[in-house]
Amino acid sequence: MSAQTLSDEELRQEIIRLGPWHHDVEVRSGITTRVSVGTTYPRELGTVSFLDWRREFTRKLLRVYPDGLEGRSVMDCSCNCGECLFWAKEIGAGRCFGSDVREHWINQGRFLLAHRDGPKDDISVEVRDLYDLPSLGLDPFDIGLFHGVFYHLPDPIHGLRIAAELTKELLVVTTATHHGQSDGYLKVGVEGTRQVLSGVYGLQWLPTGPETVTRILGWLGFPATRCTRYTPLVGTSGRGRLDLLAARDEQIFESFDRV
Repeated sequence: MSAQTLSDEELRQEIIRLGPWHHDVEVRSGITTRVSVGTTYPRELGTVSFLDWRREFTRKLLRVYPDGLEGRSVMDCSCNCGECLFWAKEIGAGRCFGSDVREHWINQGRFLLAHRDGPKDDISVEVRDLYDLPSLGLDPFDIGLFHGVFYHLPDPIHGLRIAAELTKELLVVTTATHHGQSDGYLKVGVEGTRQVLSGVYGLQWLPTGPETVTRILGWLGFPATRCTRYTPLVGTSGRGRLDLLAARDEQIFESFDRV
């Protein structure tokens, strides 16, 4: 069914059917994925938080690239519904590729490709395990996104290395962190594998602060870093949040540092 044949109400119902959604994404003027909030979904999918961070994401990239992305290619590892690829397109991205190990999220991305208004040419999303990306023979991308995946991996350094080797210019890393130990360590943990916001491996490693991830990135060939957010403790979970930008060349941050 094409986007033109869906009424507003049909569009809303399809959004709800594909839920739960993790991100607020505009599909058509006046209709976003927020229409799914409050809907009851199977308990085995787990509790899914709902985030609205388009402005935060685009503002971060535009601090590095004030003239927009100017055709730069973008790869999103663990892309969820692919929201960042659509937002990157809005500020001038070229080829965009996203992958996620969960078909639930990629089905949402395919829906957005079919029905979302706005630029979406040369965007593709696939169900793929991060560790399988090297086998795809992908050409490297200018920008790599590594959002919320580091701490779900049984071998996060290898996972980040895969992303680094497929990124030519800027690598954007966000991760949960472990609170209560000095920076410089990875804290082992376990998590469920069935809930859609969990990993699929059961084993996880959380960094204890920005220095931990910065050292890994330097070893992977991204020695220039900027920490855009570090909240050591969020809520009562004992976890924090860390956002990092990493580049192969310090010059990439000339505009970023002037703001």
